Order: sequence, then structure tokens, then C-alpha cells
Amino acid sequence: MLKISCSLYQPIHICNESFVCVKFNHTNIPFMWFVAVISGGGTGVKIKELSVPPTYVLDEEPNAVRQPLILDCEYEVDPGESGFVLKWLRNEQPVYQWIPGSKPFPLSFLRGRVDTKYEASVQSDSKHRAVAIIRPQWNMSGEYACSVQTFQSQDRKSAHLLIVVPDKDFQLSYNCCDDENFIVVECSTLKVFPEPSLTLTVNDMLVDTGTEKKRRKEDGMYESILTWRVPKSHLDPPVTFNCALTIPGTNYTARRETIYYATI
Repeated sequence: MLKISCSLYQPIHICNESFVCVKFNHTNIPFMWFVAVISGGGTGVKIKELSVPPTYVLDEEPNAVRQPLILDCEYEVDPGESGFVLKWLRNEQPVYQWIPGSKPFPLSFLRGRVDTKYEASVQSDSKHRAVAIIRPQWNMSGEYACSVQTFQSQDRKSAHLLIVVPDKDFQLSYNCCDDENFIVVECSTLKVFPEPSLTLTVNDMLVDTGTEKKRRKEDGMYESILTWRVPKSHLDPPVTFNCALTIPGTNYTARRETIYYATI
């Protein structure tokens, strides 16, 4: 602990471990002051762990039971802190607020989409720290930040969440043969988010001469079609075509496979 000698100064105030000394001249009028803060080793309020999944895959099957999307923020608060409030923000816009002793308060697009009875802890000062989103939507991707603050201190951490809408109508097919005796291989997906990437392999060899066309539809979803034309004479059946759909920046992958056999 820091020690302060006031042999030349007269102590006039001690408050919350702050020690103030004032030097007086011969007329007892203070003409110089010095302040030192003695730290007791506390950290104020501090976030220990932020839990935001980098990827959340929506299950849009009609009878699917969706698990809530949980955003959690584990923190610790020194006993001397007061006026605690927790906030969640998405892209710098407040979407959730909680003050111990009151009910959680979802804001903006999270209104009506949060399970306000969800408890992340049995401790009264942290039980509603987490946001349990019960009906996530594809357009909820973004940078999510947890902000904790008191009258004395504050802390904040953030992480990016990407919501994936899995592929719909993901198909791989081939047609033999067109007027020029070419085999046309087509891999397509008609509804996926975010923007996908399609790759085609032939007997495990990557095809880099295909043509991929993408567009974003009015509902925000993406459509992508990869087409490859190859002379029939260049293939020695049976030939395995494999198409992989990936979402860049995630570990999401879907695959389709078909086999071409010899035709007369």
C-alpha cells in the first residue's frame, strides 16, 4: 500500500481511500495542494467472459423446435460499486437493458423476441445478464456488445454474430448431351443467407472453369448457380460430380453428389 507523509502538509480529507494533504503558509492560507489515491487492489466492474456464438444456423423446418439464441456476459462487481446497469447493443444501438431488482427490458427489434424469464445465474446481481432470443431472424446478424457500468467504473466487450439461413433447393444435376455433344453440369441453391460460394469437383479434382452467377433476391436471400460444360469425350465414366456449398467466414458446408455413367 502507498504511504503518504504529511510532515509538510496538513491532511484535510479522507474519502474512499483518497488522501489529500494541504500545505499552509504563515498566514494559514493554502497555496499548494497534492492528491494521492491509494488503491485497494479492486477492479471495479469487469467482464470475465463474453459468450456470443460466431455462427447461428436457423432451422426453418415447419415443425422444428428452435433452441433460443443465448448471448451471455459474465462479469464481476467489487462490493464498493453502486448504480450497476447492464446493456446489450447491436451495431452500437441499445437492444437490451437490465438493472438488478427490476425486470429485463428488451429494446428495438428484440421487443417480443426475448425470454425475459430466462436466468443465466442464481445470483441476484447477475441472473438476467444474458439475452435469450426465442425467435431469431436472419437479419439479426451484427456486432453485439455487452456494456456493464456503475457510478464508479465500466467495462465493455463485443463479438460478431453471423446468422445463417441454410440452403433451400440445393441441387446438383447434369444433362447429356447438348447439340455440341457437351455434358452440362449444374449446381444451384435458390435460398440461402449470407452470400454463398459453390465449388465443383470431378472425381475429387477441383473444377476452376465453371461459371457461377449470384443474385440477391427481394427477400434478402441469395440465389447462386454454378454451371460447367465439358465435352463428353473428355470424361471416362463412371464419373463422380460433387458440389460443395460454403458460407465464407463460417464452418457451414453442405454437399451434393451425383454419378455420370456411360450413355450410348
